Amino acid sequence: PPPPPPADGELGVRDGELVDRAFGEAGGVAGVGMAAGTALADAAVIRPPGPSGLADALAAAALARSIGITPDPIRSALAAFRPAAHRGEVVAERDGIAFVDDSKATNPHAAQAAIAAHRRVVLIAGGLLKGASLASMLDAVADRLAGVVAIGRDRELVVAAIARHAPEVPTVTVFTGDDGCVTVQRELSFPSGVDLPAAPGASGAPGTSDVSSASGSVSVPAPAGTAVAVMDRAVHVAWSLAAAHRGEDRPDAILLAPAAASLDMFAGYGRRGDAFADAARSLAGEGGAVDAQAQRR
Repeated sequence: PPPPPPADGELGVRDGELVDRAFGEAGGVAGVGMAAGTALADAAVIRPPGPSGLADALAAAALARSIGITPDPIRSALAAFRPAAHRGEVVAERDGIAFVDDSKATNPHAAQAAIAAHRRVVLIAGGLLKGASLASMLDAVADRLAGVVAIGRDRELVVAAIARHAPEVPTVTVFTGDDGCVTVQRELSFPSGVDLPAAPGASGAPGTSDVSSASGSVSVPAPAGTAVAVMDRAVHVAWSLAAAHRGEDRPDAILLAPAAASLDMFAGYGRRGDAFADAARSLAGEGGAVDAQAQRR
């Protein structure tokens, strides 16, 4: 449930707006009995979206108000603020589903916050968990997961955690096998009627596999840059899962929030996010022109 609206002496969210009930119009002095409060921003413009982004915005606004800054410049600053790359960044969109790069979410706590910013997502997760438990994260956000695509060295730990805490969530792994092929493998609750995408293009085209998706796995030769090839397949699989949902079950985002470090596959979380963004823009382009820069504004 959403937090309660702010009481006297607090800043908070009320009726979709960030509201100051702590400081007078001039700021700097705590107000008393400010029933209406002062509107500071529309909550919908805050980036990154979700509870953690709102909490950061409210903290920044409270600090600014405490030193006498008036509402107008605060309102302008909050509306204009954009986080750095790979932090809840919308990199593409197709058919109303956003592709969101939160590669900086390198631990379960950060990934939970990233998921909570959306109504429903297909999550791409995995990498180096470094002993971190996914239990609390999955318990908190299982009802928001329309599917999970697990990648990286600890992908099987991701699958095992989902099996314990959210077994109803469709789960797929994408990895490079000993044969050098990128393999897509069904794991948990995979919905009927959803094909596992092999490689871009029609079946039988160069680079595709003869393995039927009905068998539960598809393998394709990995081009140079194996980690990039795995991410590309992961994005395509995530899209297949997302597109299979209709109505209220349809996710609003395909989210890269790995809950794990990246160094098993990439030189850093930035490279991981770039690989996701490239694959997302390519896939989104197949469904129509996409202005990725407009998505960032």
